[in-house]
Amino acid sequence: MQVSAAAERNKEPILSVLRQYVDPGRPARVLELFRAAGHLLKPSALLIAYGPFAVNGQIFPQSNVDFDQALRSRNPEWGLRDTAVLEELGQANGLLLEKMVDMPANNKCLIFRKE
Repeated sequence: MQVSAAAERNKEPILSVLRQYVDPGRPARVLELFRAAGHLLKPSALLIAYGPFAVNGQIFPQSNVDFDQALRSRNPEWGLRDTAVLEELGQANGLLLEKMVDMPANNKCLIFRKE
């Protein structure tokens, strides 16, 4: 994975707007994001992920269900990510899900902290 010079130099918080739910290579890219964050972030630094998510396999409200179904009808590999899967990826890379915040338009902000 290529890392920008600024990210390598600063190793400060990373913000990811998780829009790869429509990306055919999404599983690999999400794994790369968490691996890179686990490697590059200083202890106690943050990885912040923003977007619509499934929470422990459940998608709500109906607008997010409809969005997920529309994505999957175009490509079965697309769809909303599950927070439980992201939490497991985080833990495997030294990132703990510290907080999940409800945001406008049925989105969430996931705050991971590097151990």
